[in-house]
Amino acid sequence: MRILINAAVAFTLLFCVLPADARNPTAQERADIESLAYHYIFALDWRDGEAYAATFAPDGVLNYGGGQAVGREAIAAMVNSIREREMAQLKPGETGQGNAHNQHFVTSMVIDISTDGGRAVSQAYWMAVRGTPPVVNSYGHYVDELVRINGEWFYASRRTFNEQAAGRGTQPYINPVTHPAQYGIAPLD
Repeated sequence: MRILINAAVAFTLLFCVLPADARNPTAQERADIESLAYHYIFALDWRDGEAYAATFAPDGVLNYGGGQAVGREAIAAMVNSIREREMAQLKPGETGQGNAHNQHFVTSMVIDISTDGGRAVSQAYWMAVRGTPPVVNSYGHYVDELVRINGEWFYASRRTFNEQAAGRGTQPYINPVTHPAQYGIAPLD
């Protein structure tokens, strides 16, 4: 019995790390971070590589289903390559207009801010629909580290978990909000 109790205590200390000294966001901080998420999604869905990369810090890191991109140039190139690949699939004379392109939706965002207000962590659910009629084609969650530069929020890192894709899902029953370290997020402060 003592071994089980010691194991439970060790597990709790090792894996149940909440962001240290974090606080809830102000209304303005929440609005700014949510706006960043929406700019990110519109840029992705419209395949605007430069606008997408602009949501990241200059040395930002994106971990996604296709690998990892580091820095704005590499992040923009990733989105631009998706656009080029999709445009190459169009038949002669087609513009892609009205093709019921992929559209992402973000919801249930949880945000914690460092006590100094310079860093944040956030998690949110996402899903994407495509086609006519629309069908959910992918879904998952984001685990983010954000940094405030000159009063503006940017992604320092974004990890995309695609729940429907083999090897891209979450850890079973480990909540990223209460156990961010399990998803690679360093404690705040």
